[in-house]
Amino acid sequence: MTRRLALALAASLVAGCVYFPTVRDVGGVRFKPEKGRLVRQADGAVFAVELRSTGKYGDTLMAASTPIARRAQLIGPGGAPVTRVDVPGEAVVKLGEGAPRVVFSELTRELTPGEVVIVTLNFAKYGNLGVVTVVE
Repeated sequence: MTRRLALALAASLVAGCVYFPTVRDVGGVRFKPEKGRLVRQADGAVFAVELRSTGKYGDTLMAASTPIARRAQLIGPGGAPVTRVDVPGEAVVKLGEGAPRVVFSELTRELTPGEVVIVTLNFAKYGNLGVVTVVE
């Protein structure tokens, strides 16, 4: 009886020690945003950043938001609206003029040069990523 109890206890301890890694643990999707800036325009602002994807797998930028704008739109390199921007794994993707970018409109207040704004990027797998951005 004691031996069965000891075996059952040992089996339950071993079963509780099983670890299943997540996608992030094995080098999944990782981003390091660099050089974030918000360039003022007459009726809005353009968000630019260098997204350094250091993970093994890529992701897709689906949307963006910031408290200072009511509307955000993803724009492709040709100037037409797009619904997504692919970010491959282990690569650097630049968002800004001449590349895919985020355009904010219907600003809730006037932007002043040098102020800091948080822009939230929404990715399909990674979820939300806040980027500290300086207004130019």
